[in-house]
Amino acid sequence: MHGAAFFKSSPLARALRASATPASCLHSSFAKRPLNLLEYQRRYAQGRYSRFDQHQYDQHQYEQRRYESEEEPQWEYRPEDGPSGGRVLLLRPIVWTAAFTTGVYYLCSESFVKHREQLRQSSHYYFGRLGNFYGGSADDSQIVDLMSDPKVQRLVGWSHAVTGLGHARTLSRIARLPDWVPFELKRTVAAFADRWHTLSRGQRCVYTIAALNAVVLGMWQIPRLLPLMARAFLHDPRTGRSYTLLTSSFSHREIWHFAFNTIGLVSFGAAAANAMGVEQFTAFYLSAGVISGLASHLLSPLRPALIMPSLGASGAVYAVVGASMMLAPDSKIALIFLPFVPISISQAFPALLAYDFLGALLGWRKFGHVAHLAGGLLGIAYVQWGMEQWAHLIRSIEMQRAKLSKPSGKAS
Repeated sequence: MHGAAFFKSSPLARALRASATPASCLHSSFAKRPLNLLEYQRRYAQGRYSRFDQHQYDQHQYEQRRYESEEEPQWEYRPEDGPSGGRVLLLRPIVWTAAFTTGVYYLCSESFVKHREQLRQSSHYYFGRLGNFYGGSADDSQIVDLMSDPKVQRLVGWSHAVTGLGHARTLSRIARLPDWVPFELKRTVAAFADRWHTLSRGQRCVYTIAALNAVVLGMWQIPRLLPLMARAFLHDPRTGRSYTLLTSSFSHREIWHFAFNTIGLVSFGAAAANAMGVEQFTAFYLSAGVISGLASHLLSPLRPALIMPSLGASGAVYAVVGASMMLAPDSKIALIFLPFVPISISQAFPALLAYDFLGALLGWRKFGHVAHLAGGLLGIAYVQWGMEQWAHLIRSIEMQRAKLSKPSGKAS
């Protein structure tokens, strides 16, 4: 017993037991190794995917923090960077305004004469609707051909009324859009086209101006365009840029400013455009915006401390309201905050001019009172004397065209 116990506790016995352990557990060890490998692969894949998800989450959080902390492009408005070096120039804007006004009136008068000649060449100009008794015109046959197209009939129906050849061509273009364009979208666009073509020429002109103002307003809302907008759509007498007298009259940075000017333009502009004609109204509106800005520019050196950049169509809108007052002095208007109290425009507009005169006299800086006052007085003066000059200009262009159209030289 003593010898056996000694052998079991001897180093040799312990070595044999240590060497015999792997042999006895050989089967169980090999049985567990594939399970450990699969478990390792599974855990490795889970860890890899979790790290990828965490990386994506961290990247998203980083981009979000960067976007939230990103400030608007840093730019500093410096009038001295302009051509004049910070000095207020007077002769250059006067010359530019005179050249622009002359050019725009000449171009618009040429367009008016061409449009009137086209009307004279049309049978509808002489006979009106009686032209149907004489077999109609070439436009009527084109309208019939366009509206007889199966695609157009499927879009708007069999008995859809149109206002002219242009309306029929617009519907034909909409009907011939690719098949991947949804049919309901085509019908919606056709409904807008019907509404557009039923408007008068004056309403179309006014809505086009309002749309241009809306585009410039949207450009002001883009931070990266702020340096460009401040340079090209903001008039400052100290920059020496004369073209901004025109571009600033289409520029609004605040929505409330755009809304008030658009309401005034749509409310009074359509009637004035229909009374003057689209061509004359276009020239009048553009020149009024430039001249009202020029008036504010020329008076700015009197108070150098009050010089500040200006923008907005208020001067041109004031001119439109003043012209509307002269064309229809008995018309009634309603204020936004007192819609149930109609006021004569002959009473409301002079009161508004008196307010702007007081603001210009006292140096109020909230609005461009000088531009407002100049625009309103320009609108009144234009109806009184300017429309007669427009008629003289039209007659002179027609006489010049008549002389050029006559055959020169004697027949042999």
